[in-house]
Amino acid sequence: MTSPPPITWIRKDYHVHESHSSDAPGASVEKYCRVAERRGIDEIAFTSHFIISGPDWDFGLRPHQIQGYLEEIERVQETTEVVLRRGIEVDYFPVEERVLEGIIDDHEFDFVLGSLHYIRGIDVGSSRDSPRFFTGRPLEESLNIYFDGWREAVESGLFDAMAHPDYFRKYLHLTRAEPATWEEYGTTVYEALDSLRSHGVGVEVNTSGLRHGLGDIYPVKGFLEAAREAGVDRVTVGSDCHSVDDLGLETQRALRRVENAGYGHLCIYEGRKNRKFRLSDVVMREPRQL
Repeated sequence: MTSPPPITWIRKDYHVHESHSSDAPGASVEKYCRVAERRGIDEIAFTSHFIISGPDWDFGLRPHQIQGYLEEIERVQETTEVVLRRGIEVDYFPVEERVLEGIIDDHEFDFVLGSLHYIRGIDVGSSRDSPRFFTGRPLEESLNIYFDGWREAVESGLFDAMAHPDYFRKYLHLTRAEPATWEEYGTTVYEALDSLRSHGVGVEVNTSGLRHGLGDIYPVKGFLEAAREAGVDRVTVGSDCHSVDDLGLETQRALRRVENAGYGHLCIYEGRKNRKFRLSDVVMREPRQL
């Protein structure tokens, strides 16, 4: 008799992509719920992509699809005791702030997750484009530019939390052999962290870096420690899954990073209001099957 695989998840997953994200085909809200029930995950924030501009504008939800997406989550909520949060992952474009504000305000979200993929028109999360951003200047200079854009996103007032803070690491290996160290993150990152605190925006600990081949999660430990020291007290954990099989995976590892950085809680969101949970309350207490 084979032993069940080890539990790698916690009870909350606050970054989940369903099939409105084009890179999550077949990952329906209902399928996620059935997996969550088996695994003992009691809360999911669905955060499908919304990209209003750029070459990936059709990669996720279109504005006219948002209401139907939210209604689908509400419909499936009637079939499960798993708490389903109506969320969205919004790519930030400075010139589109007011348009994004109008669209977000027109819908009843529980959680709006901000992300920064494009810096000065370059997709740092693309294997093709990332080297264009980093080549020809010191890493610290590039990251000062990156975190200046990240700070703008925080200060836009659009978002409840910011996703995968150092997502630029995904393809950094195409530019240099060694990974970035926290000491190379520049000085602008500290301004961005101060903005998180002063604007009441949370920071996400995201496990997708493990699937991206980094051997690590987002963000590095130094970033999270600096966030806590700056007074940022809102923190979420998400798998950033695009497949039902990956729901919650390695979120236990993310929780350890949160704890090691000095936090004693995670945040959940309802109606865009946050509430804190002690870390001990989100740990899986009984073995579950896949």
